[in-house]
Amino acid sequence: MNRALVILLIFVSHAGFAMNPEPATASFSRWLAFSQGDKAHQLLWLCEENGSMLDGPFQGPMAFITDKKGNLWVGDSLNARVLAFDSTGKQGREYDLISAAKKAGLASDPLLIDLAPSINGKLLVADVINNAILEIDVHNGNTRAFASPPVGDKYHWSQINRIHCDRAGRIYIEDVALRQTVILSRDGKTQMVLPGQIGIAISENSRLALIVAGDGEEPEWYIYTCKQPGGELSKLARLNAENPILWTSLIGYDSHRQLHVVYDTAQARHYIALDEEGRVIKKNTTTLHDPGYDVNRPDWLDKNGTIYSLQVRHPAFEILKLE
Repeated sequence: MNRALVILLIFVSHAGFAMNPEPATASFSRWLAFSQGDKAHQLLWLCEENGSMLDGPFQGPMAFITDKKGNLWVGDSLNARVLAFDSTGKQGREYDLISAAKKAGLASDPLLIDLAPSINGKLLVADVINNAILEIDVHNGNTRAFASPPVGDKYHWSQINRIHCDRAGRIYIEDVALRQTVILSRDGKTQMVLPGQIGIAISENSRLALIVAGDGEEPEWYIYTCKQPGGELSKLARLNAENPILWTSLIGYDSHRQLHVVYDTAQARHYIALDEEGRVIKKNTTTLHDPGYDVNRPDWLDKNGTIYSLQVRHPAFEILKLE
C-alpha cells in the first residue's frame, strides 16, 4: 500500500475529530532547477501529456545526497548516471553508470535506487537490476561491485531499498522484501544481518536508529536506538504531535550527531531534530509537501542539518531548501 493511500485512509478515520491548528513556521524555497532531458543540467522523468507524473517508482531521479563539502549528488536513474554539483549549484563531473557496471563485471545495465557517500572518495550506488552495490571512485572512476550472496545464504539480500555508510566504510543494505538490513565491510565482505530493522538511520560513528509503531487503535510512534548495530535497542523518544501522525520517517544524522525526523499529520509536515538524549532541539512546521512522484529519498540533509527536498513542477524539476 503506497504512502498516499495510507495517509488518506487514516485521514478518513479521523475525519470526525476536531483538529488542533498547526501553523507553518518555515517554508521551502527553490535552490536549483533542472529541465527535462539527458544533457547537462537536465534530468529525465516520465510524465503524461498534461505534465503530471506517472504512478509508481522509477518515474524520475530516485536519490539525492549532500556530502560533507556541500556538494550535491543526484542519482539520475533513467539516464543511468550520477551528476555532481558544488555548493553554488555549478555542475561538475558526470558518472556513467552503464560504463561503471560493465567495468565492475555486472551482467545488466544498472537501475539506481539509492546513493550513499563512502570513505576515501568513494560513492556507493544501489542497483536494483543487478541486486548489487556499485562502488565508484569519484577521483579516477575506478569501480567494483558487491553482489548479493545466493538465495539460502543467511547474508542474502533480495530487494535493495536504501543504503548507508559509516566512517569505517561499512555498508548497510536495507532489504525491504526480507525486512532486514545486511551489513558489509568496506571491502564488501558480509558481516551481520539485522532482522526486522529497516527504515534506519546510521550516524558516522555507527549509532543506529529506527522507528517503531506502538500497539493501539491510534498508534504511537517511538524512536529506538543503539550505539552499534546488533546492540540492544533502547527507547530514545516518543513522537509527540498536536494531531494524529499519519506517516513518519528518519531523514538521518548530521555531523553534530543530531537525528532528523519528518512526520505528517492531516494538516502539516513537521521536521524535528533530536539530540543523543532524545530531546527535541529544533522543530519546523511546513504545509504538506508532495514531491510529485514516488521518490526513494524525498528529503535529505547536509552536514549542518539543513533540510533539502524536491518537487516536479513540469516543465521544471526543482531542488528545494528549507528556510
